[in-house]
Amino acid sequence: MPEVKNCRRCRKIFMYSLGPQICDACKKLEDEEFEKVRLFVRDFPGATAQEVSKETGVPTHLIYRFLKEGRLEVAESSPIALLCENCGSRIKSGRFCITCSKRLANDMISAGKTLQESANKNPDAAYKTDARGLRYLHGERKE
Repeated sequence: MPEVKNCRRCRKIFMYSLGPQICDACKKLEDEEFEKVRLFVRDFPGATAQEVSKETGVPTHLIYRFLKEGRLEVAESSPIALLCENCGSRIKSGRFCITCSKRLANDMISAGKTLQESANKNPDAAYKTDARGLRYLHGERKE
C-alpha cells in the first residue's frame, strides 16, 4: 500500500510504494546517470571510479551503489575494488561472492525447514492463550 515519504535525493514528498525511496523525477535522473556511467564503462573498462565520476559527473557513491545493486559489473582487470560483505574477497558486482551467496541461501533454506518442522511438531503453539489478543503499550487487552 502506498505511503507518503520524502525523496532521499531532493527531499520532496511523494507517494512511495516499493523500490528505491526516491521520487519519479529523481528516478528518471538516476536512470540517465546510470546510462552515462554504463556507456562510459563500456568504452573505458579500465577506468577507476574517480575517473568515471569525473568524466560523467555522476558521484562515486552512486557508481558504487549501481555496482552493489548488480546493475553494473566491473571487468576482471578493473582497478575498481568491490569486496564481498561477508568474506572480503573481490567480486564483480553485487554484495556477496558466489560462495557466500550459496552459503547464505542454504542457511536460509535450513532455517525455514527448522521453523516448519517446529510448527509441525507443535501446531497449537501459535494459538496459546497468552499469544492471542491485541497488544497495547500498557499491556494486553483482556477478552
